[in-house]
Formats: sequence, structure tokens, C-alpha cells
Amino acid sequence: MKAKWLLAAAIVALSTLGLATTAQAKSVTYSALTYGTNKTSMASKYFVRPAKVTVKNGKYYVTMRLKTANALGKYPVKVLKANGQTPQNLKKVHQSGSYNLYYSFTATASQMKNKITAKLAINVLHVYKAKHNISFKFKQSQLPSLKKQKHTSQAAVATATTSSSSAKKAQALLPAIPNPLLAAV
Repeated sequence: MKAKWLLAAAIVALSTLGLATTAQAKSVTYSALTYGTNKTSMASKYFVRPAKVTVKNGKYYVTMRLKTANALGKYPVKVLKANGQTPQNLKKVHQSGSYNLYYSFTATASQMKNKITAKLAINVLHVYKAKHNISFKFKQSQLPSLKKQKHTSQAAVATATTSSSSAKKAQALLPAIPNPLLAAV
């Protein structure tokens, strides 16, 4: 009987921990600009909007997608650097006549207020081969908050809600276990 109660307590703890550390992605509009200008880049049409932005460890974690047609070749655009970093979590997906390249990078609040620079390698076989910089300007009003107080209180509410609902589920699964902690919920 004690083992079942420990199992129920472990389920509650793990579900609470998982919710408290997961951030929800926000959709953020951005402009793809010719490097060093405020003009829309010729490459703009290949960047799918919006970007997905979450907060991790007090920084923004940005995920973007490049989409190119089959006619341009297999993944003709590579992201060499994004915000001075090697792109993270590269994912290539070929579907519906196009090549999709997903990549991520991190940025501080002050970096996101300015333009983010990326370095691209473009290789359209037998047509064009070059390396170019591009700038991205993100819509500030759509960025998630980095304020710790706000996220702490949201996490506390989410934790309390999850603990309560998980405890109720555990109580329903284990009704024969006398436990004053579960009975109070």
C-alpha cells in the first residue's frame, strides 16, 4: 500500500516539474532585411513567418523556418550563423514540393531590440553560389516577457493547478489508499 502512495506522489511531482519548466512558444512577426539597411531582402520570401519564440534561462530562444521550392535544388540555402552562433536544432523536412529548414538561436533582450544578423550560404546548382548576411527585425510587442516575477507567479499558479488536478487523478486511481494529503484536495 505504501508503494502505491509513493507512486502517486511521484506522478504528481513529475507532472508538476514538467509543467513548471515548459515554456509556451509565442508567434512573433519579423522582417527579413538586406544587411545594413531597412530594405526588404530579396531572400525575404524564403523566410516563413511568424517565428516561434520562447524564454529559456532568461533569454529568448528563437526558431525560424526557411522554405525553398524543389526547382532550386535540395536545401539550397544554409544558415551558417544566426546572432553570431552556429544554428541549433537543425531540422530538414521535404514536403509538398518544397524544402523546409528549421533552425534556432538564442538572443538577449537587448539583442532582440536591435537587428539580428544571420550569415547564409546560397547554392542554386549551376546558377548561383554565394554567402550573404541578412538582418532580422522582430516585432517587440509580440515578444514574450522576460520578467522573472511574472513567470514565477504564472509557474506557481500552473504548479498549484497541476498539483491539484494530478492529486485528484491519483486519488481517483487509488481510492483505497488512506492519505490525509490526498483527502484534503
